[in-house]
Amino acid sequence: MATSGSPETAANPRHVTLVIPAAGRGSRMCPVCGSLPKALVPVRGNPLLSYVLDAGTKAPIQHIVVVTSPAGGLIQQRFGAAHNGVPITYVSQDEPRGLADAVMHAKGYVEDLMLVVNGDELFINSQHDQLVQRLRDSAADGLVGYVRTTSSWRISTGYALSLDHAGRVLRLLEKPQVPWNDLLGVGTWLLGRDYFHYFTRTPVQEARGERDFVMVLQSMVDDGLSLYGVDLRGEFINVNTPVDLLAADALLAEAETTAAITHTSRDHAIQVAAR
Repeated sequence: MATSGSPETAANPRHVTLVIPAAGRGSRMCPVCGSLPKALVPVRGNPLLSYVLDAGTKAPIQHIVVVTSPAGGLIQQRFGAAHNGVPITYVSQDEPRGLADAVMHAKGYVEDLMLVVNGDELFINSQHDQLVQRLRDSAADGLVGYVRTTSSWRISTGYALSLDHAGRVLRLLEKPQVPWNDLLGVGTWLLGRDYFHYFTRTPVQEARGERDFVMVLQSMVDDGLSLYGVDLRGEFINVNTPVDLLAADALLAEAETTAAITHTSRDHAIQVAAR
């Protein structure tokens, strides 16, 4: 089954919508933030969502859909009608039915491809800018982002995936008790409208009362769709707790220092070459 949408040509590039599920509350991550949406919790002086938007708009995006809770008006007030020149539409997920359902709320705004980036994940020096080209080169139906880690605990609290020798996804499993490799699945996926069909076919998990996003992807794989894994590289952290918030702040500080040193070194090299 091929990904829905017209084949890409130079004159007819794929239309890509950035979908950001951002309906979470920040109470667990930042107790002093009260009912503030998680997307607005400050990380090194900026709302968490601003970093997610920056990562997502590295790719050639035509439209952004931010899926919020009913309290999403605060997010809309903060970010307005566009980010980096790309228009934003805000959609409310009235009931907290999980990630898979949140993405489903964007259905009416996805013409062809959607780049889904979780609203509570921080990426530094990642390769989001290469995702659309990777999809084009592989002729895949979709891409699943991952990073490599030596921490089995991180994989056990996220999701794991298996790839064949060509990088095609064979298996995905949320919160594996015993991870079998060093691949940590992250909250970045480039998918077609096929997702919406497979969402409706995926059973609701009785214990949680919601459909599981990873299970939707596994249904796509089981039905023969070609999803490929992509190493996003860089640094990644899922920001859920006060400890995560501190770690995110530290990672950003380190990245800023490294960038400043690199910039200074580059300027010095230019000055030397110009002598």
